[in-house]
This record gives sequence, structure tokens and C-alpha cells, in this order.
Amino acid sequence: MQRRCRSLRVSAGGGLRAMLRLMSKAFTALARRRTLATVVLALTLFGATQGFAATLSTGSSALGAGNAAVAACQASGAPTGAYTVAYDPALGAYAVATVTVTNLDAGCAGKAVSLTLTGTGAAGLGTLTGVVPAGGGSLALTPGAHVAAASVTGVSIAISG
Repeated sequence: MQRRCRSLRVSAGGGLRAMLRLMSKAFTALARRRTLATVVLALTLFGATQGFAATLSTGSSALGAGNAAVAACQASGAPTGAYTVAYDPALGAYAVATVTVTNLDAGCAGKAVSLTLTGTGAAGLGTLTGVVPAGGGSLALTPGAHVAAASVTGVSIAISG
């Protein structure tokens, strides 16, 4: 890369103006380089973050980010959750009364169960916890807070431990 140097002649009449114009052009060129460098840095960081996010997996042999079943103690099938409703005078509407988790494998006995009632956009409405009973099977949970049944759009279940 070649750099060009301009010689500056200072004359009595317009030398100061010429020098100011040259300095102004130099500062403009420097600002453009900094802007370009900032844009390149931002794109590099954005690309790196997307690359790291792309390496997260939701398979059975690796832990990552996402919403997928991960094989562990649950050897066959997936646990399912169903809830019953009852009129709740405190809400003035029907609320979730009980939630039953079924299809729990015996290999998960003694492990913690976390069930989240979800609403629109998978927003958590309430979380219930319990322990898988000996022999597996099913587990009945009772919400501690009032959850309006009309707001529930799904159930998410996690077994840990």
C-alpha cells in the first residue's frame, strides 16, 4: 500500500485555508477508517455469537439449549401431563385444580419432577414440583397458586437428579 504525501506551500494569502482543508480531509479519512473498523468488528462479533449458538445441540448425548426430550432415566415414551379444573371463587373463573403426570418410568424413581403450566408464547404460569414415586407410574400435583384454566395452553415436564 502506497501512501501519498502532499507538500504544503504556505503563502501569505491562502496558506492557512489550504492547511485547514488538508487537515479536514485527513480527519474525514481517519473517521471513515474508524467507522469501517467499527463495522467490521461488530460483524465479526455478531458472526462469532451466531457460530457459538449454532453449536448448541439438543440431542440425547449432549446438553444444549432448546426444547427437546433428552434421554436419561425415561427409557420408553415421554411423560405426559393432564390437568383438571374446578371453579375458583377467588379468581371468579375456573382454575387448575390438580395436574397428573403419567408414563413415568421406574428407572426415574426418587428423581425430581418439575412441571410448568405454560400460556401464550410459552410463558410460565406456574411451576409444580414433586418426586417420581417408587415403581414409576403417575404423580398427582396440586398448584400452590391460582392459575386460570383459560390461560393454560400447554404443560412442560422435566425430570432431574
